[in-house]
Amino acid sequence: MVLELVDAALQVVESIPERTAAWQAFARNAVPQQGLVSFARLAALLEQYEPAEDTELAILLWQGTVTEPEVARKAVRLLRGLTLFLQRQGSSDAVSWLQWREAVQVQSIAQGAREEPVETVRAVLWHLDHGRCDVPWVLRFAKRVLGQAPAHGHIMLAVQEMAETMGLSAKALARRIAWHERQFQALDDAPALRLYWWQSVKRTLQAQLLNATTVTIHVASGIDALPLSLATHLRKGQPTLTIQLPRAFGAAPAWPNLTIIQLQQVGWGIGLGLCLVLQGEGALSAQLQLEIARRWKAAQLQPPVFERISATKWQVGCGWCDGLWMPSSLDQAEVSNWATDTALQVMEYVQLLKGMLSKESAQ
Repeated sequence: MVLELVDAALQVVESIPERTAAWQAFARNAVPQQGLVSFARLAALLEQYEPAEDTELAILLWQGTVTEPEVARKAVRLLRGLTLFLQRQGSSDAVSWLQWREAVQVQSIAQGAREEPVETVRAVLWHLDHGRCDVPWVLRFAKRVLGQAPAHGHIMLAVQEMAETMGLSAKALARRIAWHERQFQALDDAPALRLYWWQSVKRTLQAQLLNATTVTIHVASGIDALPLSLATHLRKGQPTLTIQLPRAFGAAPAWPNLTIIQLQQVGWGIGLGLCLVLQGEGALSAQLQLEIARRWKAAQLQPPVFERISATKWQVGCGWCDGLWMPSSLDQAEVSNWATDTALQVMEYVQLLKGMLSKESAQ
């Protein structure tokens, strides 16, 4: 509940990366330092500081991540207003807060809160209507826990069935799942370290593949259609590192030739669920596929999955879970070492495959 209110108060921060950083700073620092584990504790803290001390309180809450003093003061003022508003609604804990959110109609807020400050009403409406959408968070929760992306219809049907068993509406259960998922992301994820990991993998592979024509990191995110930072997208999206290789000089059209290396994150379970995709041109015969599978097995690599994209294009894929992702216990050096080990694993797959392809071309 406290994290939800802080999120609504911080919507005054126009810079999305700064807003996210402030929210994370609050979750990781202000919550444990001030014991802000309940709405009552938040209300008590706000009462200890006069409105004239809002600047000091903002530093305490946001850890200095809101850089403009006036914006920080406004966020504190909004947090005060939201707290008073909910107290007047009879909300005193997470249970009553959830019940109020499930029962309230957005239109009734604007009509029945005329005595409330306009900015408070806007913050409440932003949270209920224009804030964080529940469904994408439920889908991401399912993906992280299951280690794969279930079909939208299947997970929504499962939520409906669970809600009926629990005596709730599907909307209410979706809100609760989204709420807990946001808490997980706030307290047990580190997008900056995640970005550093991917950048370290990229640097290592660039150093190993000197003939690469392009090396890029792309994140496909289906939750926010906003220009978020890459580090922020890594919390919500699916990163892919793509390396383009030149076609072998003088290679005949039929010769198999590796042209693209892709490393993707496909899971949100414990550790990074990684998928390596190697694409190429030319003909990849059935006999060569069997030989590649045997060679990878002998080298104790993950079994390959072959796919024929067209008559002249093919791809080989494999997946593995790489290590434990525990950002609270890792420093940059450990993340860098982990990334280097992963990049070298990728190179092992690449070198073995390139060796098999070169052998085929020489025959």
